[in-house]
Amino acid sequence: MLLYRVFPWRPTAGPAEPGSPLYVPPQGGGRIDIPTAYAVFYAGDTAEGAIAGAFGRFPEWSPAILAASPALPGSTRAIATYSLLEGAGICDLNDARQLLELNLRPSDVLTRDYARSRAWALAIHSQRRWAGIRWWSWYNPDWSSFGLWDTSGLVLQDAARLNIDTPAFQRAARMIARPIAP
Repeated sequence: MLLYRVFPWRPTAGPAEPGSPLYVPPQGGGRIDIPTAYAVFYAGDTAEGAIAGAFGRFPEWSPAILAASPALPGSTRAIATYSLLEGAGICDLNDARQLLELNLRPSDVLTRDYARSRAWALAIHSQRRWAGIRWWSWYNPDWSSFGLWDTSGLVLQDAARLNIDTPAFQRAARMIARPIAP
């Protein structure tokens, strides 16, 4: 399975350094973040979904949202492609049987109440049988979002700088109705 992630890129960064496609930055504000229990590598199953997840909160897209991260001067926004090894053990919250087993409703999965989503994420992590979680994207239910706490089955395939002319960037903007300003 291929996964995609938007990140601040520094091509010279080592694998464990900020700016690397494999680096997991300090967290605390995301849907399933629990920094005292685990770190989360967020990704999507499409380039468009990863781009929408990264920039969807902006009402208009422009080159400014692709500028260097203030936390990482000299970086540029990029998209990376990864393969996730077969058998990585993903808890699929788009599977009704899995929701029943976990006693979750679909609204529990996509809630904006992150205290609730973090509670079910911690319960799933505590089972110690999953590398991460899959759920549907807030921006398009045809896209899946992933949060991995075990990245040992993740293999980097490619990384490329994002710009407003990148085809996946253009498609994502159209699909979630975001105008692109030059």
